[in-house]
Amino acid sequence: MELRVSSSSRSSHDRPSQHAPPFVAGTEFYSYVARGYDQMAGSYDHVEGRNAISERVRRTTLGAALSTFHKGDRILELGCGTGRDAVEMALQGIHVVATDLSSAMVSATQERAERHGVAHLVTVKAAPAAVAAQADGPFDGVYSNGAVLNLEPNLAEVAAGLVKTLRPDGTAILTAANRVSLFELALYPLVLRPRKAFRKLGATVPIPISREGRGKTYVVPTRFLTPREFMNLFEGGFDLVSLRALQAITPPWNLVDMAVRFRAAVSPLVRIEDRLAEGRLLRNLGAIYLAILRRKGP
Repeated sequence: MELRVSSSSRSSHDRPSQHAPPFVAGTEFYSYVARGYDQMAGSYDHVEGRNAISERVRRTTLGAALSTFHKGDRILELGCGTGRDAVEMALQGIHVVATDLSSAMVSATQERAERHGVAHLVTVKAAPAAVAAQADGPFDGVYSNGAVLNLEPNLAEVAAGLVKTLRPDGTAILTAANRVSLFELALYPLVLRPRKAFRKLGATVPIPISREGRGKTYVVPTRFLTPREFMNLFEGGFDLVSLRALQAITPPWNLVDMAVRFRAAVSPLVRIEDRLAEGRLLRNLGAIYLAILRRKGP
């Protein structure tokens, strides 16, 4: 399950939804978010699968997982969406407990696993991340792609749960959306929209769940986190292995139309970013970041 930001000039993320509940862990908030993604489940693969920027994030995160987890490992996935990554891991012999807040997404994951003949390796569960993180372990790792964790009000509970359910030296491969984007800080002042460069600095920001269809008007409160804020929640039980910026000097996912239009200019930036993404200069400045953490020993 991944968050999307509309790129229209006056999109719904510039104004709060009148119906969105407060960003507080509980039935009201979780049910509201789940309903939005339930509505998107049928079109999710079509919308997200052709967003080249989102797919680059997915390929990078999944690649990290497939190079870390091995056949026979047991992995907990937070925010499985329609199960594309869960099935990719299962096809490599990895056991995946795939969880998502949306029951429709969980059903889609189950159906995908059955179609690919790996249902025996994929267990599904509808639950928010803070609850899913309490799943019976031990797990060899945890995986979350997209901005799933930005939609969890009780992220400290996620971190505490993973300390208990991951085995010592287990690996967490997690992405999150940043408060700060170097590309946005450079772009929006140039186009005379400086406020947009800093809109994610607030406590929560109303964001539509998709760039297309019904999701454009379904707005959910979202908390963006700097890498330091994110790591502080996990530092008691985890060591940082690596931190990688995504969409630091390249357009973020909400500007995919710009990236396609100016592909010739963007492609060299992608290559540069790939080389420098883990360096001190860029790793804290991506619109998305990929954190790989290792569970501390006993």
